[in-house]
Amino acid sequence: MKKTDSNKIVGIVTAVVLLALFVYMGIQHRRINRLQNENQLKTIELSTLRDTVAVYQNKAGELTYKLTVAEVSRSNLKESLQTAGFEIKKLQERDINWRKVTTALRAQLAATGSGTVQLTDTFRIVQRDTVNYLAFDSWTNNFLTLSNGEIYNRQLTFDYQYCTGIDFVTTGTRKETVVSVMLTDPQAAITTATSITVTHKKKIWERGWLWAVLGFTGGILISK
Repeated sequence: MKKTDSNKIVGIVTAVVLLALFVYMGIQHRRINRLQNENQLKTIELSTLRDTVAVYQNKAGELTYKLTVAEVSRSNLKESLQTAGFEIKKLQERDINWRKVTTALRAQLAATGSGTVQLTDTFRIVQRDTVNYLAFDSWTNNFLTLSNGEIYNRQLTFDYQYCTGIDFVTTGTRKETVVSVMLTDPQAAITTATSITVTHKKKIWERGWLWAVLGFTGGILISK
């Protein structure tokens, strides 16, 4: 056998081995990505089932709520949003492109308090019948406003509006990301919350298909 033929055989065998190796690496990389996506979904599902809100109070009495954040890859964004309770259709109805979402936070607020309303006695005449009822114009504590109140036939009807400021501050380390939520209303409280942060796109050299292509190309060059 000539030396040239022997070199070709060695080159072809080497190319086949390299190709098989990079195909195997690509398959393993795909399996790892699938496992990571499953773990991300399970993490988000667990965060919606248990209370992940920590409450801190400073000397001034101000409350800060810290939430644990689940980080997901962009390729797993849609499934993660749906698992956390975000409806893609409703996002689109609000002109929100879910593909461009980088951080999503769902929080449920609750507020407690008390107030005193000055009621006014009056009456209403309908034909020949006289019906007594109580009414109030408005009441507010700077966050909750009640207006157009009326007590009639054992029912209280009124209009209401609740408004409070919510500040979100995100900090992160290599191991975790923390979202601090501050409410203006001292009587309000966060009862449940779920936060998702989308990770950056992978660098081109981190993609499995690139190494498969390089291996295949290198094998061809070696075999020549």
